[in-house]
Amino acid sequence: MKKTCLAVASLAALSASSQAAVIIDASNITYTGSQAANVLGPITTITDGSGLSAPLTVANLNTVTHANFSSTNSWATTNPNGTGDFFLGGGAQGTVTFEITFDNAYTIDTFTTWGYGWNADQGNNASAITIDYGVGNYLSSTNLNLPLTTLGNPQTVNLGGITADRVRITVTDNHFGASGGGDRVGIAEIAFVGDVASIPEPSATALIGLGGLALILRRRK
Repeated sequence: MKKTCLAVASLAALSASSQAAVIIDASNITYTGSQAANVLGPITTITDGSGLSAPLTVANLNTVTHANFSSTNSWATTNPNGTGDFFLGGGAQGTVTFEITFDNAYTIDTFTTWGYGWNADQGNNASAITIDYGVGNYLSSTNLNLPLTTLGNPQTVNLGGITADRVRITVTDNHFGASGGGDRVGIAEIAFVGDVASIPEPSATALIGLGGLALILRRRK
């Protein structure tokens, strides 16, 4: 009986354990928007850490800067009209959308972005986005506002522990009028933080049932 109780207690402890938060690596990122991308670099540059002042960790997430901006470690759309607000007329210039998949389902706590800039704060940086997310499909969505930060500094927003193995990010507005630019959409880097989605803990009834089954098997022996 002592061994049976120990086994059940161990199972409960294992189920209750949680994973430590990590930077979630993107298995794949695809630009699916209708607005053409610029020549600043491939879309993968916004998830690979290129241009950041140090390798990204959970501990330094809010202090690492995008300090080494160049034409190969950021991303931007083209400038369709030459001047003016990219989103003038309710997004008449088309959509700016990214689809990202992960290697597992994660409980995602935060989303961080570093703005694109040419040695100055940029109105091209995203100010409003919609994130669609889910496991196996896009099942839910949330809207986020991204205030303009000083050049190269991160902006972190809370996602509240969403569960997803994929996200779709659609930029719905930029910071036109708040700073220079705003005639395109640009992003330097993005990152997600969370942990591997945990298996729900067994209920008390299930644990009692396991204990009873183990006791029956023990008596038969």
